[in-house]
Amino acid sequence: MKIGKKTGFTLVEILIVVTLLIFILYFAYQIFFSQTRAVTQTIDALQTNEGLRRVLAFVGDDVRESTRIVKPTPIKLEDVPSVVTTTGNIMILQSSEVDPRIKFDSPLGGQISQITTIEYELEPMNSSKEGADNSGPARFRLIRNATIEEKNGEKNRQRQVIADNIKEFMVFRTVRQPFKPNNVDSMNDKIIQEVPISEAGTGNSLIHLKMVIERNRKENERNKDKVYTVTMNTSFYKRGKEIFLHP
Repeated sequence: MKIGKKTGFTLVEILIVVTLLIFILYFAYQIFFSQTRAVTQTIDALQTNEGLRRVLAFVGDDVRESTRIVKPTPIKLEDVPSVVTTTGNIMILQSSEVDPRIKFDSPLGGQISQITTIEYELEPMNSSKEGADNSGPARFRLIRNATIEEKNGEKNRQRQVIADNIKEFMVFRTVRQPFKPNNVDSMNDKIIQEVPISEAGTGNSLIHLKMVIERNRKENERNKDKVYTVTMNTSFYKRGKEIFLHP
């Protein structure tokens, strides 16, 4: 009677298989987490673009529908380069609704039935709570505060966050100076000289906005070139007319 040989794996074969499994698991780990990072960054980029769209929608509508711009105060065109990002109330807008059916005895003045005040506030984000890189640039959050005052004395307030992760946010108006005094040396000289639009400013009814917003910066992302950033330069025109009250 023949006794068969016992078969099995040698120690070298087991080591080779284990080594191959380690390499396969390592590459699978790298692919999985690289795909996870890519998906996360894509979602963050979409949220950044959504924040940009929200700023355009809310600020654009509020400026166009306003009847009075309280803040920012108009500045000269040559002072625009000195405008920087500041926290606190950066823009205050008011819009009034007139009801011709009521008498000129509204508590709000004249025939005004409702006054809406919009305040845009820029506040610094708490980096320690957001999981951001503390050594990176300062980031801000844009908040919209709306107060609706009725002629019967009722006030409704609303507060909402418009966008996060803002690196720069500058809003300003420029004074319109279409003419400047001119020396008169002869009969053909003009007393005033016209100034080109590029040098004269755009007027009090046009609000200019410069904003830089980036996606959420992770702790290990110190290189700013790796962070998705969007820059916007635009202007909004106030179409509402001022409502003057009799003194």
